[in-house]
Amino acid sequence: FFTLPAWLLPERHWPALCRALSPMAIGDLTSDPEATAKQIRHTLGARLPDRDARGIIRDMGAEGIYTFFQVLKAYRPDGWIPPVRIAGVEHATSALERNKGAVLWVAHGFHGHLGAKVALHSAGLRAVHLSTPAHGFSATRFGVRHLNRMQTRIEDRYIAERVLLPVDSRDVRGQNAALHTLIKRLRDNRIVTITGQRGTGRTVAGKFLDGTLTLAPGAPTLAHLTGAALLPAFAFRAEDGRVELTIEPPITITGARDQAVADAVQEYATRSQPYVLRHPAQWLSWVQL
Repeated sequence: FFTLPAWLLPERHWPALCRALSPMAIGDLTSDPEATAKQIRHTLGARLPDRDARGIIRDMGAEGIYTFFQVLKAYRPDGWIPPVRIAGVEHATSALERNKGAVLWVAHGFHGHLGAKVALHSAGLRAVHLSTPAHGFSATRFGVRHLNRMQTRIEDRYIAERVLLPVDSRDVRGQNAALHTLIKRLRDNRIVTITGQRGTGRTVAGKFLDGTLTLAPGAPTLAHLTGAALLPAFAFRAEDGRVELTIEPPITITGARDQAVADAVQEYATRSQPYVLRHPAQWLSWVQL
């Protein structure tokens, strides 16, 4: 059903169809839309008075379907590629000139998955990406085994390597193995991409608008351990339909590790604010606040 419009319908018509289909996707985003809407209203305060929180959730459902269309269309025999552009690539190249690698801390948005990877690839940058087996369409055992590969197969065209965390967050050996792989890649002066989200382990909180953003500390911890540059990166779909990846100047990582990580999380939360306010329905972390 989704493949037909993805393959045959011009992309300029996707937003209207996705809005019509959005109720199908809301349940995948949140099990309690009313509670999520309340959290959105609290976090935004009076900053977006013309945007209803329920409307943001509805539009999030539409954006999720839009990215599903992108994945499906990428399977078309003509080799379709999502339209992208990239800004701030000089921050990544400058980091690599230091010969210590770079950690791109990619905002947890719908287009931080395929769109960001395509944009990096378009600039000649093939990243090593930290991922989980649950990434894709489903965290169920069936989904991990059969469904999620539909998405990761397309994403893997545009990255050098996918490093997987273990399914069980209590698997310390598996967690450490992934960490050591990333450290080795950074010491080889590679680019590592990590999604800025809560995760399942230890978290660090930062003030975000009128609320709190809670993040896994992996990206700043890696930067602190290796001396790699920590670069915030934000991928959002612009009005012309292109996914624009913006790589910002590095976040400074200095001092004792715990304080350096806490400061980095706060800086990342602060830098995220203008992007989220411009594209609230494209930010997935509303459901993790």
